[in-house]
Amino acid sequence: MIGRPIARAFAGVALTTLVLAQQPAFAQSPASPAPSSTPRPLASPTPSSAAGTPAPGAPAGTGANPSGSRAAINSTQLPDLAPAGEASPLPFPAYGTPAPVSPVRTVAGVPQTVTLQQAVLIAYARSPVLAAARAQVEIATAPVGLAQSALFPSVSGTASTTRTHRQAGTSSGTGTSGLGSGTTTTGSGSGLAPQNVTSNVFNVQLAQLIFDGGRVAAQIRAARATQSASIATYQRQLQTVAFNVATAYYNTLSAQRQTQVSLATVRLDQVQENLVAAQIRAGTAAKADLATAQLPTAQARVAVIRAQANERVQLATFANTLGLDADIAVQPKDDVPSLSATSGTLQVAPAFPTPAYEQAVARALALRPDLVSAQENVASLRAGLRAAKLGNFPSINATGSYGTSSSDVSGGNFRNSGSIGVALSVPIYDRGVTRAQTAQAQGQLDQGVALLAQAQQGVELNVRTALVNLISAYAALDQTNAELAKAQEVLRSTEAQYRAGVTTLPLLLNAQVGITQALTDEVTAVYTVRQAEQAVLYAEGANAAG
Repeated sequence: MIGRPIARAFAGVALTTLVLAQQPAFAQSPASPAPSSTPRPLASPTPSSAAGTPAPGAPAGTGANPSGSRAAINSTQLPDLAPAGEASPLPFPAYGTPAPVSPVRTVAGVPQTVTLQQAVLIAYARSPVLAAARAQVEIATAPVGLAQSALFPSVSGTASTTRTHRQAGTSSGTGTSGLGSGTTTTGSGSGLAPQNVTSNVFNVQLAQLIFDGGRVAAQIRAARATQSASIATYQRQLQTVAFNVATAYYNTLSAQRQTQVSLATVRLDQVQENLVAAQIRAGTAAKADLATAQLPTAQARVAVIRAQANERVQLATFANTLGLDADIAVQPKDDVPSLSATSGTLQVAPAFPTPAYEQAVARALALRPDLVSAQENVASLRAGLRAAKLGNFPSINATGSYGTSSSDVSGGNFRNSGSIGVALSVPIYDRGVTRAQTAQAQGQLDQGVALLAQAQQGVELNVRTALVNLISAYAALDQTNAELAKAQEVLRSTEAQYRAGVTTLPLLLNAQVGITQALTDEVTAVYTVRQAEQAVLYAEGANAAG
C-alpha cells in the first residue's frame, strides 16, 4: 500500500534529476544568464522548429519529437520575439484549410517597408482628407481678393447703337413768318413724313472710393484673418493625419507581435503536453492528464488564427490611413528591439525626455495650429463687427466719364462729351438693417471668444492627459518586465515541481497561462509607450510637419 507511492516519488525525483542535468541553466539563478550576442528570431511553426512544436494544422500532441525523449521534455525556454515589420511566412489561417484571400499588391513609388517618417510623407501626398483641407484653404482665400477689390477703381465701358423709327402724322400750328417784323401766319399742313434716326454712343465710366470710414479696410482684415484661420486648420489637419498614421503604424506592429506571442504560446503549450506525456510514461501521472494538457494547445491555436486576422485587418487599416487601397502591400518598420530569451524584457529608449506640465502647456499654447485658428477666427469676427457698425457711415466716391455720340439722324457726326465729380453718400434710414447686422456680428464675436477659451482649456486638458498616459505607459512597461520575469520563474519552478510529483497539473497549466498573459502584457505595454509618445507630441502640436 505504501510502497507504490514511494516508488512513484523516487521515479519522479530520478526523472527530474535527469532533466536538470541536461538543463544547466536551471541550476543557476535566472538573473545571471550568459548574454546573447545576436538575438534569435522567432521561428515559424514548421517541422524543423523547436522540439515538440507542431507544424500548422498538425494534430495536438505531435511534433518534431513525439516519442517523448529527453529533448522533448526540456523545461520551457522563453522564445525570442523578433522585431515585427516583415510579412508573415505563415498561411492564413495557420491551422486548418487556408482561406482564398487574394494576395496584396505593390504600387510604384510606395516602398513595401516604410519608416514612420516615410509613412507620414506618403499620407501627406495621398490622403484625401488633406486634399479636402487644401480645397478649404482655397475657398477661404477667395474672399480676401473680393474684399480688396473695393480699394481699386472701377472702370466700365459701354457701347450702344439705337435705331429709332417715328410714324408719319399731321401737324398744325402758328408761327412768325420771315416776311417782315410783326407779321404772323397761321396755317395747317397735310402731314409729316416718317422719320428714322440712328444713334451711336461710346462711353467710359470711372468710379473710385475715396473714404468710407474704414469699412472696406475692416472687411479686408476680416477676410485675411479667416484665411489665416483656414491655413492653421490645415496645419492641424496635417498633424492629425500624422498622428493617425503613427497610431495605425504601431497598432500594426503590435498586432504582428501579438501573432508571435500566440505562436510562442502554442510552442510552450506543446512543451507541457510532452512533459505530461513523459510523466504518464514514467507512471507519475494519469493518462487523463494528457487531454487536460492538450486543451490549452487547442485554445492557443485558435488565438493564433484570431491574431492573424487582426494582423491583416491592421495592415489594411494602415494602408488606408496612408491614402492607399486596403490591399496595397505596405509594411511598417519596427523600431522596438527583440524580446530576448536571455533578458526576458523589452527595453525601449524614450523618444524624448518627459517634459513638465508647465513646459508642455507653454509649448502647446505657442505651437498648436488649432489654437491659432481660434485666435484668428476671433480677429476676423472683431473686424467683421467693426465693418457692420460702419454700415451707416457716409462714403465719398469720385466719378468720371468720357464718351462720344452721334448727332445726326444717320448715326454719324460724332461729338465728344465728358464729366468728373465727387459724390457724398449719407445713409439716412436703412430700415434697421445696419443695427441688425451689428447685433449679429456682436453675437458671433462673443461666441468666437467663448470658443477660444474652450480651445485653450482643451489644449491644457490634452497636454495633461497625454503626459499622464505617457508616465503611466513607462511605468506599466517596467512592471510588465517584472511580470514577465516572475512568470517565467514561476513556470520553470512549477515544471520542476510537476516532474518531481509535488504539484498538480492545474497549477502547471495556470503557470503556462501566466507566462502567456505576461507576454501579451509586455507587447501591449511597449507599443503603448510608443503611441503615448506620439500623443504627447500631438498634444503639444510638435508632431511631424506642422
